[in-house]
Amino acid sequence: MMRVNAPIPALLAFAALHLFPVDSLARPTHHLVHKTTTVGSAHRKPVDEPVHLSRRHPATSTRHVHTRLAVAKPVPVVSVIRSTTERPLLPSVEEVVSTPVILPTLYNKRGRLIVPPPLKGSHEILIHQNEVADRDGLNRIQNDEDLLDMRNQRLLVSLPTSNALEIDERLPVNRRYCRPWTAQFLATLARAHYAHFHTPLQVNSAVRTVEFQQRLVHINGNAAPAEGDTASPHLTGQAIDIAKHGLSLTEIAWLRGYLLPLVQEGKVDVEEEFQQACFHISVYKKYLPPTAPGRNPGISHHNGTAALAAALR
Repeated sequence: MMRVNAPIPALLAFAALHLFPVDSLARPTHHLVHKTTTVGSAHRKPVDEPVHLSRRHPATSTRHVHTRLAVAKPVPVVSVIRSTTERPLLPSVEEVVSTPVILPTLYNKRGRLIVPPPLKGSHEILIHQNEVADRDGLNRIQNDEDLLDMRNQRLLVSLPTSNALEIDERLPVNRRYCRPWTAQFLATLARAHYAHFHTPLQVNSAVRTVEFQQRLVHINGNAAPAEGDTASPHLTGQAIDIAKHGLSLTEIAWLRGYLLPLVQEGKVDVEEEFQQACFHISVYKKYLPPTAPGRNPGISHHNGTAALAAALR
């Protein structure tokens, strides 16, 4: 049996020489293994392998590449160091104030809200507003042409609208102006109020003309006359009306405590109206302090006890 089966291996070897060239049998076997591995990994997700790795190490296996990439972990965001740059800051209340301001204390030692009485107007106050306007040399604005001329001369400036100060949309555009010192008062008041309550104040009325005031008297019995010693202070551009509608009791108490010291110093006159629900405020030139070089105005912080005590009497 051994002799009969002996020629079979020889015949198989002879057939193999005719079917496969000799040079193909002489190639290294590790290339065949490499091709098989590549085909088997074709269905995996592509790996972002750096180009220099594939060029320097063409025979690196897939497993070895995964090991190299796992070492390069992404850098956490918290470890990134940024260059320090100064961010622009909004000016504080102290930086924009043109005259010392008294910030009122709202609560007593027992934690109760201090509500000063209303700053009611009177015939004497209305006369005083006109006397101060005459003393400061302020003319009454006759009509829209006169109003435009004063705007061009910068005798009247725009109301200082901002996030802290809004204008009633019903107020005509050409009457959204006031005297420069009144604008400064508004900007300071509104910013101080916004810093405490985070809500804006609203201006309902500003400059008016004699022509408009004459028409207003016929439709509003509460309106001041257009001429005489009790003429409306709005005709000079120094007066503004701040709406009370929408203000909380705490805000009204704060405004009264804020305005009272300025009234006592003769810088403003206030008539708190209830039919129109507003603070009518006439601001005088005296509100602006004398300019001193190298001196920055600030805010005077105190408990406001004297002013509030006088108001509560």
